[in-house]
Amino acid sequence: MTATPLEQEVTLEGAGPLEPARLRSLPKVRKVVEAPREELDAVYYDTAGLRLLSRGITLRRRSGGHDEGWHLKLPADGGRREVHAPLRAGRPGKVPRELERRVLAYTRGRPLGPVAHLRTHRQRHLLLDRSGRTLAEVAQDEVDAHVLDVERLRTAAAPPADPEGADGAAGVDGAAKAHGGTSTRVVHWSEVEVEKDRGDDALLRAADGWLRAHGWSRPARTGKLDHALGAALSLPAEPDTPPRPRPGSAGECVMRRLSRQIDVLLETDAAVRADEPDAVHRMRTTSRRLRNLLRDNRSLLDRRRTDPVADDLRRLTRALAGARDHEVLAADLPAQAAGLTGPDHPALARRIAEQEAGRHAEAHRAAVAWLERPRYYALLDALDGLRAEPPLRPGKGGRPAAKHLRKVVGRDHDRLVRRMRAAGRAPEGPAREQAIHRTRKAVRRARHAAETALPYAGKRAKRYRKRAKAVQGVLGAHQDAAVARAELPGLARDAHREGADTYGYGRLQAEQDRRAAAALEALPSAWKRLRPY
Repeated sequence: MTATPLEQEVTLEGAGPLEPARLRSLPKVRKVVEAPREELDAVYYDTAGLRLLSRGITLRRRSGGHDEGWHLKLPADGGRREVHAPLRAGRPGKVPRELERRVLAYTRGRPLGPVAHLRTHRQRHLLLDRSGRTLAEVAQDEVDAHVLDVERLRTAAAPPADPEGADGAAGVDGAAKAHGGTSTRVVHWSEVEVEKDRGDDALLRAADGWLRAHGWSRPARTGKLDHALGAALSLPAEPDTPPRPRPGSAGECVMRRLSRQIDVLLETDAAVRADEPDAVHRMRTTSRRLRNLLRDNRSLLDRRRTDPVADDLRRLTRALAGARDHEVLAADLPAQAAGLTGPDHPALARRIAEQEAGRHAEAHRAAVAWLERPRYYALLDALDGLRAEPPLRPGKGGRPAAKHLRKVVGRDHDRLVRRMRAAGRAPEGPAREQAIHRTRKAVRRARHAAETALPYAGKRAKRYRKRAKAVQGVLGAHQDAAVARAELPGLARDAHREGADTYGYGRLQAEQDRRAAAALEALPSAWKRLRPY
């Protein structure tokens, strides 16, 4: 399984011949070389409700050509990210598990099946610079598309009366046999695709302008699958969208932030399932950003819709906590053990690394099991619903964003001040530990509010965010020490049962006390610099 660099291309439709040699007029192009022609045979997969297509995602199994195999294309800033797997990774009709896992946040667990079978005759030319490097590839395609199980897809793609039933288990699996189905629709078209290799964006823009000046036009739909299904199912090229909040308003600010963080949450889902480094942390942080956004802006929002979502975001954060804690411990504790003096510290570091790796694996399995629950998929559906139909209260979202955000950050800062004072008054022991933890959550919330304000408050919000991050970092170091201090006795007991020496665990326990005290000593300096903008 491999991920390719960002894919950037332009696609145009038309009829009639294209003389690629004339593309030598494009910037930096010195030579046009014909590449071997290709006959491509591809089967595309989606849910019955076309959940992937609706997100701009395509999944196919293609034979023929220089890059045959399974291809998953995901939207990314400035282009598309593509993931490849060899043909042998999955037989026809059976999507490889790795690729299926990468789109679960979008399919919400609904089955994938064949939806279209495309045959493409491709004529290729390479645009080279004076050094012989490939700047771009030009592909002239003649496409014949067979859309599978048309009636079921048309029914499922329509707005459903029962959202759960629209993408039900039947899906399009009945269409899988021999890439056929109960009904098919044939669509044919011609297109030219210019994909950037070592060229720059200026080359793509010039190619787009040149082709349009010579009779080619931008398609109403992007992507071969979108073209085929849109024509066969008579889907609208541009779906209706509800009115957007006024530019510069508080409503626009909140919805922009909400939409971006939903995208990040969906993008991190596959990384969490694959246990990629720091993925759990990114998902937890994104979940907190979304929850804090909904909590900070309650005065603008229909809380009947947003409060249940905020509650489920809190549950998601908690479900990921164990995996994140053990990921941090698996990195920190062995490093701390390796730094101890004495002949036994290398063995101690190795033993703790093994212990924490096992605990992390167990916690990660539990986190992924939570991501398989209907409640998690319902949360994603609810977030999509908030984005599609902004939950703004009538007459509330139109106030100026800068003024609204200044109040939000100020309110969060006042909460932080109260909690900081309470932590200072709390007696030593569990009460103070809990008060410090609540203070850390308050500064994180204030920092997230400042992030939301960045497009509207500029340097002031940036300065506040930076200084809040410094305070959060100090309190985070204290929290890491507290988590390690709570974990070490259990690690020591397990080591003792195995007959290992546990003296080093006691030294690490003392190290946590030292680290927690050092964090509190550094706190006044960081706190002194944090002032509301």
